[in-house]
Amino acid sequence: MLLFSLFRLYMDNKLTVEVVSMDGVELGPWIEKNKRDLKNKRIFYIVRPNLEQGENIYKVGISERGDNSAIGRLLDYVYFYGVTDKKNKCLGCQLHVLLANTFNPDVEYSKSAVRKLETRVLREFEDKRARGRERLNVPLEKLLEYLRIEKQKTVDTEVDTEDPTRKTPRLAEKEQAASAAVKRIVREVKDRRGKVKYEVEFMAGFRYDTNQRQIAFTRPNEVLTYDQIIQLPRGKTLLDKFISQQTATAGLISSRTRQRLAATN
Repeated sequence: MLLFSLFRLYMDNKLTVEVVSMDGVELGPWIEKNKRDLKNKRIFYIVRPNLEQGENIYKVGISERGDNSAIGRLLDYVYFYGVTDKKNKCLGCQLHVLLANTFNPDVEYSKSAVRKLETRVLREFEDKRARGRERLNVPLEKLLEYLRIEKQKTVDTEVDTEDPTRKTPRLAEKEQAASAAVKRIVREVKDRRGKVKYEVEFMAGFRYDTNQRQIAFTRPNEVLTYDQIIQLPRGKTLLDKFISQQTATAGLISSRTRQRLAATN
């Protein structure tokens, strides 16, 4: 069975395997069970409508926006092809491959891992196109074999945080949307239930009054969850860096503590 040896490294935002199936899984029910996990994700997928079960025609696609875009993209197939019915075997759509990573608003669509992977796959099988650019007349085994070859590039180097769109704070503050952009992560905070959150400081920006005049505006600091922060401009990049630094500091402190204990024994 062709499977990937991929690691779920959340902070590095690497593509993770959610589905790999030769037989396929019914798309509609799968979405219902997994839609919470698809929120704020970029995805690469391979599907095949039941109408084309007698042919080796597979649809390759991606969703590269955040929030509920991945769910909406997959639901388009369910609305169009329906759900498998015993009385009508032509209804329904099978999901064969789904890779995902967390949407990072600092990464341009053209530089996202899913877009790069889709581009390589479509280029590799350019001579196998059927009824459009994204439908390929090729055995699924060939597609999976190619994805295995691409595994190292996809997982180890095509990291979604690789090419963030960088702007200096001064340039960013000239934009109206700057007040929604994260300036820095101030500190880690735990609520009464022990859930970890983070205090966020925002960029200085502006807003318009009723006369459409610009008014200087800085959003006050807020305590937000990880999932809330990564949907903000610069949020994921700065938060992952903050967590990495905190982890390194904790490791250093732990190392020094062990040294002191060893010295006293």
